[in-house]
Amino acid sequence: MNPRLLWDELRKYGYVFSWPKAILTYAIGVLAAVALGIFFRLQGGYLLALCIWVVFLLPLFLRNNYRNRYAQQQFMEANTYLEQFLYSFQKSGKILTTLEDVRKLFAGGEMRKVLDDAIDHIYHTYGENDVMEKALQCIEETYPVCQIATMHRFALQVERNGGECTESILLMLDARRMWADRVYELLKEKVRKRVQIFVSVCFSLLLCTLLVLVANKIEIDISQYLVTKVSTLLVLILDFYIFYRADSKLSTGYLEGELDQREYLHQYEKVKKCAATGKLQLGAGIAKRNVTRGIQMVFPRWLMEVSLLLQSENVQVAIMKSYDDAPPLLQPELKRLVEQLRLHPTEMEPYLSFLQDYPLPEIQSAMKMLYSISEGTGGNASSQIADIIRRNQVLMNKAERMKNEDALAGMYALFLAPQLTGALKLLADMLVIFYGIVQRGTLPL
Repeated sequence: MNPRLLWDELRKYGYVFSWPKAILTYAIGVLAAVALGIFFRLQGGYLLALCIWVVFLLPLFLRNNYRNRYAQQQFMEANTYLEQFLYSFQKSGKILTTLEDVRKLFAGGEMRKVLDDAIDHIYHTYGENDVMEKALQCIEETYPVCQIATMHRFALQVERNGGECTESILLMLDARRMWADRVYELLKEKVRKRVQIFVSVCFSLLLCTLLVLVANKIEIDISQYLVTKVSTLLVLILDFYIFYRADSKLSTGYLEGELDQREYLHQYEKVKKCAATGKLQLGAGIAKRNVTRGIQMVFPRWLMEVSLLLQSENVQVAIMKSYDDAPPLLQPELKRLVEQLRLHPTEMEPYLSFLQDYPLPEIQSAMKMLYSISEGTGGNASSQIADIIRRNQVLMNKAERMKNEDALAGMYALFLAPQLTGALKLLADMLVIFYGIVQRGTLPL
């Protein structure tokens, strides 16, 4: 642990350092460690070792606390920004006007600062391409939420190409609501897990005192034995560390960041290579599952862009024009689709072969729908696309909830760990009591 990096991280989370506050914090920590050590009858070097361990962990617990508060604040600001941006953009259709409207809702804080920076960049940047896009990227870098990135790409597309966007905005509002509900549910579950693990640690520490009381009843002072002192110190150190690990894992994970496209593209190439050679590679199955999830995340964004282009273009031209702004993960398959459409513009095969290596029925359904629109046999294109996207969002919401549940499932091991340390302490104390009874001669060998 680098102390300078730790304090830099704390300052990022809003911690204001002052010597009086630091001295008071460490004094309270040391006093609590001394009280706990005395309660467990630790003396001398054992008590000193416990105090040193507590002093070492204190700034780490402090970091967890501030990181947790910072992450929750970021989530609330991102949630407000998402909702208000969509409502405002629906009225104005202009990104700059929307940013100025949303800025009024934030009197201060990090979101206000980053909005000020984005608006200043738009007003005061000359002779540079993609000014609007770079201004929005400032917000995305501070708030790495995939919904914000999707919303920004959509707004840029609307401002560039125009078109009716009400249906798409309603879809993104639905996606925002699902995301917010998932995070609020995750927050409640994390609080519950933290309480459970804290109770488990307390129960483990109570086990440490159980046989001490039993030994006192039969007039054997087991706290004077080396095994008891060492085991007590180890249990306290381990339980503190277990709770710290749990606290660290429960202090993050509120923002669902934009996908790392480069990593997904690398895994995509690995899957394609295996399919082309017919040879299985180590990790190919995992790579394919990861790419499948990545495609599920970015496909609705591309479909929204296509729906906007369909208001002024036919299906083939809309797909071709969507390539440049499409998510990088989809571009290799889109390039192949565009080439096939040039050769066979009226056939269904190019549509059906799009992402056919991945088990995603919702994508196959969407491509069949695009083909029917291109042939003039489909219904209202916007309504059909909206229905596909909505079904995809519901499936993604279920998948993200399952991912959150899987992430919290690992907490069960940390919940059981203090019970194991307590059980080992009980075993050590039982052996010491047995040894004490033998030494006293009250138990025949």
